[in-house]
Parts: sequence; C-alpha cells; structure tokens
Amino acid sequence: MAVERIALQRSFARITPDEVAIKPARNALVGPIVQLAVTAAAAWAIGRYINALPLWLLMVLFVFVLISGPTAVLGVVYNVMGSAFVMERKKQTCRFQQGFLGLGLGTRELVPFDRIARIEVGGDFETELASGDLQDVVRWEVRLVKDNGRVLPFASVLAARPMADQALERANIVARATAEMCGAEVVEGALPEWALTEMSDDGGTEADPDE
Repeated sequence: MAVERIALQRSFARITPDEVAIKPARNALVGPIVQLAVTAAAAWAIGRYINALPLWLLMVLFVFVLISGPTAVLGVVYNVMGSAFVMERKKQTCRFQQGFLGLGLGTRELVPFDRIARIEVGGDFETELASGDLQDVVRWEVRLVKDNGRVLPFASVLAARPMADQALERANIVARATAEMCGAEVVEGALPEWALTEMSDDGGTEADPDE
C-alpha cells in the first residue's frame, strides 16, 4: 500500500489510498521524553534521599512528580499514537481529534462526507504588516468547509517567503488528497501572477510534489 508523507507545521500528513491523517511531527517527542526523564530523576531523588532532604523540598519534588509525570506520559502517547485529523474512506467520515490532554484519540468533531462542501487552501501571502511591508514568513492553511458555511482548518504549512511556492504545493497536495477521498470540490491555493514573475526572475523553480 502506497504511503505518502507531507511535512506540515509541527506535524505531517500521512496519506494512503483509504486514509488521510494529520499526525504530530516526530521531533515533538523530544520535549515529553526530556520531561519524563526529569520526572523520573525527581522520583528517584525522593526515594533515595527521603530521610536526608528537608520536608519542604520533598513536598516540592512530590508535587512536581505528581503533575509532571502524567502530562509527560500523555505527551509521549499523543506524539506516538495521536492524530489531530483523520479522514477515512471506509467510514465516509472525517474526525477532528482532541488535542494534547485528550491524547489525540477522542473525537472533538465528526463530519460525514456528505456534509463537506469543499476543501480549500488559503494563506496570508499578500497580507501586509502594519508597516505596509509583506510578511517574511508565509502561512498556508488547508480548510474543510461544511455545507452550512462553517470553516474547519485541519492542516497548515509555514515557510519563508522565497519558499512560499514549495509550501503551497505541499498544502495543495493535502487538499487534493482529502477532496478526492471525500468527493468534494477542491479550491487550490495559488500565488498571484506578480509573485510568479518575481520568483521566475529570481531563478525560482516549481516545487517537486514528491519532495
């Protein structure tokens, strides 16, 4: 079974013929693992020096272990098993999952395919700052639009302005995959003509969809 992985903002899209899932980036595991190691060290210190440390310090360490331990475990589980968004061809639904404390396993919102009006890509490429300058970092967002007009973003890509076309292509790949799966219209994002001309003059190249 062909599996395609598309890098997104602090996450990646895992695309198969029967499922599209937005999952946490693997490098996000570093924080919870470090937190778990520090918690384990604090628990070891309590057990090893329980008769030597002052009572106030033991209480501080105990409260730290009590709070930090469960959240560290939740963080590891979420980054290994959790997903922020799952679209399944067989079930004909897409699910917006709960966040960190929900492990990314419980459903926050369920949208049947027949309630999806379109999948669209939008961004802030032309948005100006207060100074009138264009932003140095561009954000592209993949959104699900329901038949009642409600907009539900489920993926995004950040990139420096010179690489905006490559980031846009990644967002469009995810949009095309989800739209094809649910049979909805897809509205891909596009750079304005002046930007395409400018990138061409600077020696820019079209993004490789397989990157």
